Amino acid sequence: MPRDLIETAWKIVDRESLRDEAALVRSLITDAGLSAADRTRIAASGADLVKAIRGSAKPGLMEVFLAEYGLST
Repeated sequence: MPRDLIETAWKIVDRESLRDEAALVRSLITDAGLSAADRTRIAASGADLVKAIRGSAKPGLMEVFLAEYGLST
């Protein structure tokens, strides 16, 4: 990725991090242009991923997943 594009991206991140969170989320939802069916499919996919991780025999995998995305149980 070209350096000027990276710098522009960081400027956007810096600017948007100061916005009201609820307004920013509404704006991002609008910008994404997802249909209700798209959102339902994405939510179901996320739920399936969490179920698969919870069902995994590998201890600690759920905690790693939650930590990666700053989530809690």
